[in-house]
Amino acid sequence: MKRIALLGFIVLFIACPSSHKNSASIYIAQGEYVRAKEQALEGLKATPGDYELYLLLGKAEIGLTSWLAASNALLQGIAVDSSQSIKWMLADKNNISVYRQTFYNSGVSFAQEKKYDKALVNLGYCHILDPDDVSAWVLEGGIYAEVGNAEKSSNAYKQALAIDPENPEAHYRVGKAYYDNKEYDSASKRFNDAIKYYEMQHNAAAKTVFQNLPAVDKALSYEIISLFNEKKKAELAELIKVKLGFDDPAAQDRNIERFVKTTEGLSRTYYWTGMTHLNLKNDSLALALFQKSLDLKSDYFEALFYSGEVMLRQGKYQAAQGFFEKATEVSDELYAWFYLAVCHTQLKKYQKAIEIYENEVLRMDPKNIETMTNLAFCYRELGNTKKSLEYLMKAESLQKEK
Repeated sequence: MKRIALLGFIVLFIACPSSHKNSASIYIAQGEYVRAKEQALEGLKATPGDYELYLLLGKAEIGLTSWLAASNALLQGIAVDSSQSIKWMLADKNNISVYRQTFYNSGVSFAQEKKYDKALVNLGYCHILDPDDVSAWVLEGGIYAEVGNAEKSSNAYKQALAIDPENPEAHYRVGKAYYDNKEYDSASKRFNDAIKYYEMQHNAAAKTVFQNLPAVDKALSYEIISLFNEKKKAELAELIKVKLGFDDPAAQDRNIERFVKTTEGLSRTYYWTGMTHLNLKNDSLALALFQKSLDLKSDYFEALFYSGEVMLRQGKYQAAQGFFEKATEVSDELYAWFYLAVCHTQLKKYQKAIEIYENEVLRMDPKNIETMTNLAFCYRELGNTKKSLEYLMKAESLQKEK
């Protein structure tokens, strides 16, 4: 079992501690977290209102890397006596960051499950243990944005930026809030700030990861991101050793994670900056920004899709086709297939367009009127008036049903 360093165990005893408390604390100091947990649970059977036993249980769960269970135990201790529980954690100075990380990790898990009330409770204790933890403020801002509380979301992001004015994620989140509110000029400014600081972090991370190669390898970058996100640890370790030239792949775990996260953050920010300029009617700049996004993450579906849409509007059907083909490889999405068929239609590849309309678009949406109409056109161009009329009649019937 991987041992978690929990150093300098400190407890403020008011009276003589119980044998269960003593045993649990000794086992924690020795790294025997399963035994420590057993002792804390046994103690709670006898004295279920003892906040210290809950906190010791939480500490044992941290040692076992059971973040949600640890958070639950710590919160139960706080529920019994909030003042003493907070003092207890703050007195354990060597492990304050560990408790904060427990609450943060639990907050992330609850946010992913859309259990926002529970997430916010955990983040509240992150703020108490470390008021300058930017990541907690950014996550809180995202949660409030998700539930539609713009004021609290804005306040959380402002707090994050007050602590770290160069935090790219905070700038991005503020920009996204402006974007959602259709304040595109303000969104663009914030996104540009996010890009500036993300680029600094990403360039530093890339330099570290590719230090044994002449330059950053784009294809290798895509492979690293894919393996990391798919949690293919063995394959990623082999890549790090063979293709990146590191003898100890495990020692590069944090560098790889930093590289992936900054790459994805920068790619995402380029995409949303592109969307901002798309709404500002600057298609050429939007397209350039989408391309920057795709240079970093070639399978970014939305960047592929809207690049294709811009090309389609400009009448560049061959180029649009390429983007939509790639988009359909990334995601089996209705309108990616639809617009791919439109490209083939415009290029007079009617049989290919028909195959996509019938086998892909109608598979997902059998009552798609636009598809019926386009099929009627394609069949007419091929001289099949019977099939053309059949689709026109279907389209007309569906239109009447609306």
